[in-house]
Amino acid sequence: MRLIAILATLMLAACQQQGADGYAFERSEFDRREIVVTVVEHPSLADLRADAARRGVSDGNREIMAFGLVAADRPACEIHIVDPARDYRPEWIGHELTHCIRGRWHG
Repeated sequence: MRLIAILATLMLAACQQQGADGYAFERSEFDRREIVVTVVEHPSLADLRADAARRGVSDGNREIMAFGLVAADRPACEIHIVDPARDYRPEWIGHELTHCIRGRWHG
C-alpha cells in the first residue's frame, strides 16, 4: 500500500502544473524566438468577446478572457486583451504571448 502511495505521488509530481490562467502546457506546435507582436486593447471584456465571436474564435466551453491570432507560416501574431488600465490580467497576456511563441500549446 505504501508503494502505491509513493508511486501516485511521483506520478502527480511529474504532471504539468496549471498556471494562474487554469491551463497546463501540453506541447509546442512550433518554437519561435523572434516575433512581431501587435497588441489590440479592448475597452471591456464584453467588447473583446464580441470581437472574438465575430472572428470565429472559440475555446470550447471556456469563456474567452483574451485571444491571439497566430499563423504557423509567419513570425507575427496579434494579441487581443482588455485594456490593462481597466482590468489588469497579466496571466492572459502571458497566455496569449505563449501562443505567439509556441503555437497551439493546449487542447
